[in-house]
This record gives sequence, structure tokens and C-alpha cells, in this order.
Amino acid sequence: METAGSAAWRTRAFLSSMIAATGNDGTGSDESSSSSSSWSESRGFRLDNNSIDKPSYYLTNNANDDHCFCSELPPASSSHHISPTAAVSYIKFWSKVAIRRLARVYFGSPVLLALTPLLVGLFVGFLLGSSWQKKQQKPVSGSSKTPSTKFSRSSITSPVAWKECVISIQVAFSCGWIVLVSSVQFLFRQHEPVMESTAIDNANRDDITRTELLSDANTVRESGVDRHLVPRHVAVIMDGNRRYGRKRYGSATRGHWDGSKTLVDFSKWCIAEGIEALTVYAFSTENWDRDPAEVAALMKIFCKYCDELRIEAIQRDIRCVVLSTETDRIPEDVKEGLDRMMKETEHCQTFTLNICLSYGSRGEIVHACKGVVKGFMDGVYKSVNEVNETVISQHLLTNHCSDPDLLIRTSGELRLSNFLLWQLAYSELFFLDKPWPELEKQDLLSVIRSYAKERERRFGK
Repeated sequence: METAGSAAWRTRAFLSSMIAATGNDGTGSDESSSSSSSWSESRGFRLDNNSIDKPSYYLTNNANDDHCFCSELPPASSSHHISPTAAVSYIKFWSKVAIRRLARVYFGSPVLLALTPLLVGLFVGFLLGSSWQKKQQKPVSGSSKTPSTKFSRSSITSPVAWKECVISIQVAFSCGWIVLVSSVQFLFRQHEPVMESTAIDNANRDDITRTELLSDANTVRESGVDRHLVPRHVAVIMDGNRRYGRKRYGSATRGHWDGSKTLVDFSKWCIAEGIEALTVYAFSTENWDRDPAEVAALMKIFCKYCDELRIEAIQRDIRCVVLSTETDRIPEDVKEGLDRMMKETEHCQTFTLNICLSYGSRGEIVHACKGVVKGFMDGVYKSVNEVNETVISQHLLTNHCSDPDLLIRTSGELRLSNFLLWQLAYSELFFLDKPWPELEKQDLLSVIRSYAKERERRFGK
């Protein structure tokens, strides 16, 4: 049964789709536009809703679904026609959804697993038996008579008829057994992790995450490094969620759920060690080009845990800041949750958590340059000689904290991927082979010890 919250979410998604369909001709909702502009302007951005030509993703909040499915809307146009490309996208997306759900129903039901191969085998056996019987009933060469196809009592009880019946039954059960064994082998070899994870109810998973948020586990300092040698600001590229999810669960989106739990633990480890700021690369501007279902699942994670992170952040004196260079592509529900989280934690001072969402460093630098140009136009700067690194840094999204002392990237990749290109100029870089969800506290402690004892930061001197 659909809950009231789920129904309200679906209603908002429907209204959002209607707004997207009528937005370019001026009949869209002004309230939605003002909300979006308000959220972005507080970060130095102004959205032009008439210039948005990217697909919008609207989520369904069904607690019984393991995946979050979305509908991809084509760019709005005055003619309200759907292009052939958009139509093909619709068909492909919903075909995948249908196949995925059918597979989940089939592999999740022991009755279907047992009956389906037997019925298939019976049907195949019947066809083979009937074909063999027809061959036996063909007229003998040179004879003008054709054997009757009607069965009499004597024909049924004849040895030939019984032989045909026994062969048909044997073929049916043989085929059924072969299909059954193949299905079971395929299930346990390919889909065992998926069924194992499907058995975990979403509500239980949320309860586990809430418990992790509120518990005091992993809050004891263990590195043994002098506090003045501990890095003040740590940046993390949380890479490997998809590969981890595919390997363990057979589903990329499930890796993101485990990755969100690791972020909770990692934040606690940083606070325990005396780190003052943590900046995480949650979702890049390039990630919008991923599969719509995966994007929707990520947006669902952000929306689902915003309130819980907000409550926990207030209790632990954590300031949460969202860094975004393309706010117009973030769904409205996610924007509202993020905005509330930032406003209610802006007074916190013990720890700063920067979440880079829909972020690209090149876009951030372009925005900073535009801010400098605007400063000249407004008379803030009188000469080009006034513009230096400090001025540029003041126009970056990270102007509220120092540059990262070290960067950690998981999953073995050796690149920055358009993340904090300006800020990481003199940061120490650490690349770990583990995917992000498998990261443990000992990994962070090893990085901190190596940073304090093995790395010498000379800043070019």
C-alpha cells in the first residue's frame, strides 16, 4: 500500500513534469522558479530557467523498491512534440525497468523457480512426443490408407501407445530437470549477492544508518600523531562505489548506499583525530551523463539522509556546506533538503563538512573569474594589479576554509577528475587501491601517520 509520503512525492514529481512541459512558454510555476533562484543566488549563482535544456529527473519514493526509478523528460518546447530520440530513450529505459522487475520477481520466488522449468520441460516434451507420434502415423510407402488419428480404448492401451506416453513423460521431466539445474546454477553463481542484499529491507538499512549516525563508535583518537601535525583539511574523491556494487551485489546503485555509510564513519574518524574540515567529491557535473536510474538513486540518497545528517550535525557541532557549480540540474526536493541543512548548521564551528554536488573545478574557476570581472564593473577593483591569488581564492566556493592539506582518492585511480584544481596546488596526494565502501579506519590512520612523519611540505621553497 502506498504511504501518504510516497503519494505526495509522486504528486510533486507529476507537477514538476507538467512545469517542465510548459516552462518555455511562460505558463510554468513561478514558485518553483523563485525557490530555485533563491537557493542558487545564496551561493553566488543565478539561474535562467528559460535556458535550461538538460533532462530533468524526477524520483519515486517507494520504500519497497530497492532501486529508485525515474522518468527522463525531454527538453520542453513550444510544440510539445516528443522527438524520436526521446521516444527511443523512453522505450529503452522502461524496458530495462520491466526486465529488472520481472527478474527480481522470478529469482525471488522459490515457487516460480521450481514450476517454471517443469512447465517448460513438459511443454517441450509434449511437442517432441507429438512430433514423434505424427511421424509414426505417416502412411507406409505404397499404401493408400492413412492411419486414423483418433484414439480408441484399444489404441490407448496398446504397447505402442504406452511406449509413446512413457517417452513423452521421460522427455518432459528430463528437459524440466535440465532447465531447473541450469536456472539454479545461474541463480547462485550470478545473482546470489543480489538476492542476499534484496533480503535486507530498506527500512532496516535506514535504521542501521541512523544508528551509525547517532552512535559514539569510532570517535576515539587512535593515530598517536601530535595534534599540530594532523592535517587540518582533508579532501576525498570517493571513487569505486559502482565497481564495488557490481562485484558484491550485481548492482551499481547498491554500492552508493554502502558508500554513504562509509562517509558517515569517515567523518567520525576525522573528528576523532582532530581534523577540522573534510571536503568530499559526491557528484560531479560529468556524472549527470550516467544512467538515469543510477543518477536517480544518488539523488534519492542525498534527499533521504539530508534531515538525519542535519540533526546529527547540529548535535556534533558540524557545519555542512554544499559546493555546486551547476545548481540548475539538481532536483527541487534535493535542493530544499540541502538548503535547510546548510541554514541550520551554519553556526556550527567544531568541524566543517563540504559536500561537492554537481560540482566541477573548471566551472568553479570560471565563476571566480566572472566574479572578478563583476568587481571591476562595480568599481570594487580599480586596477588589474589588485587582482592576485588571494582575490581569486575569495571568489572560490571554498573561501570559508583553508586549502586541503592532503587528498585521498580510493579505487586505485591516479587522477584529479576536475576536483579542486586550484585548491590542491600544494596538497599531499594519497591514492588507495580499495574502493570507497571498503575503506577502514586503519586506512585513514596510515595516511595521517605517513603525512605527519614521511611527507615534508616545502611549498616550493
